Amino acid sequence: MTQRERYLAILVGGLLVVGGVWWGFDKYRSAVKKRTNEITRLEQEQQRLTEQTLQGEYANRQMGEYMIRSLPGNLELAQGKYQQWLIGIVQDNNLIYPSVDPTPARPIGGMYHQLGFRVSGTTDIPNLIGLLHSFYAKDYLHRIRELAVRPSRQGGFTVEMTIDAAALMAVPNELIEPVDASWRVDGSLAAYRDPILDRNFFAPPNEAPRYQGNDVIEAIVGRETPSPLTFKDTEGNKLTYELVEGPTEFVSLSGETGTLKINSPTKQEFPITVRATDNGYPARTSEQKLLVKVVDPPPPPKSAPEKPKFDDSTQTVLTALVQGRDEWMAWMHVRTRDQTLRLRVGDAFEIGTLKGEVVEVTPKFVMLEIDGRRFSLKPAGNLSEAAKVAEPE
Repeated sequence: MTQRERYLAILVGGLLVVGGVWWGFDKYRSAVKKRTNEITRLEQEQQRLTEQTLQGEYANRQMGEYMIRSLPGNLELAQGKYQQWLIGIVQDNNLIYPSVDPTPARPIGGMYHQLGFRVSGTTDIPNLIGLLHSFYAKDYLHRIRELAVRPSRQGGFTVEMTIDAAALMAVPNELIEPVDASWRVDGSLAAYRDPILDRNFFAPPNEAPRYQGNDVIEAIVGRETPSPLTFKDTEGNKLTYELVEGPTEFVSLSGETGTLKINSPTKQEFPITVRATDNGYPARTSEQKLLVKVVDPPPPPKSAPEKPKFDDSTQTVLTALVQGRDEWMAWMHVRTRDQTLRLRVGDAFEIGTLKGEVVEVTPKFVMLEIDGRRFSLKPAGNLSEAAKVAEPE
């Protein structure tokens, strides 16, 4: 064998060894992959069977719960029993003009009957919330499919409810109705009701009353002094009043009118606190601190001079200018009194509402002065008209 043939033989042998190793490795890898896939398939099958088992157990447990919560399987018995229960909670929550009427039942899938009822009446918000709490606290298989709440013209709200209830056909007629309250609602009515009452379904949030009066109230010593409190409610709700702090021996407050009455035998000052509460939903309160000052009575008002019922100056005329021994005189006749005044220079006069003085008397006129204004009056002239002409414009 030549050197070339020897190298060729070694090369062919190497290739055969490498090919054998590769074939063996491929067979091993295929076996491992097949085994891994089988393990994965078995694990998935096991998971599927486990889920089916759990779902079956859950379905059995759920069906057991449904059996306990269901109405009796007998349709007539279930309708009568559930209607009586509805009437009971409607009466307990004081619905006015209540109506509880059944609607035709229908079978569903051969498993249960779906019962229908319509409930209507008039009530206020607290009683409506009590009705809903009574409904959801009962652990029946039931629901409120439709609920309509509308303001009533007579006050309160008109309520209309459409209710569905389930009666499993396999449930025995002697099954005891649920007695434990449902976990779906708070066991306490107050805990269920208060968060709802803090909202108003048909108006903006209710605002507290606002005090718009004076912070200082004065009262007369030794005399009962009424003082109405000025609280304003934005929504126009009715207000009730309460005296929170203050000497009750001196102070009283009307709960309906809000009139504060103070009767102190001595002059003093003391603080009081009053509270106003509206009747909105929810009710809001507002407190206000006031200072009461008991003072002396005010002085009596000065009486204004009584005006004459009739002004004599309007019926006073200058009848004559007469020359006496030393001087001239003005004769003015007051017709309403049938009196003639003979006036000289310097004489004062008061006729009706006019009060003045004679300044000058001449053969043609008399000069008069009233309130610093001078004017002349000629014979047959009217005193009131002449005085008006002289008034400043």
